[in-house]
Amino acid sequence: MSSFAALQYRRTNLTTASPTQVVVLLYEGAIRFLREGIDEHARGNVDKRGLAFSRAHAIVSELAITLDHERAPELSAELARLYEFVLRRITEATLKNDAAHARPAIDVLCRLHSAWSEIAQPS
Repeated sequence: MSSFAALQYRRTNLTTASPTQVVVLLYEGAIRFLREGIDEHARGNVDKRGLAFSRAHAIVSELAITLDHERAPELSAELARLYEFVLRRITEATLKNDAAHARPAIDVLCRLHSAWSEIAQPS
């Protein structure tokens, strides 16, 4: 599949997805970018590593700022703590030039992705 076709497919998925499915897609994107950043680090490509980590950071930041603390205060507080942990790990991976710091962030996001994927499944 061409990169243009893949982009169009993702856009269609995003515009037709439920809010819960959008969260699942965001987790998938953040995980993909973190893995890409780790791979680029292993290849010695600092620019691509930085771009991938930056994209993952942006996604997690967006997830954090869209938490609805009024509707679900306890859940929002717990997710905020997890997102803060993930953001710290991404920052450490970048500042310390050690992609291994991003691995715990992937673990957290994979667990969250799994939980939200179950929620997003039609009954």
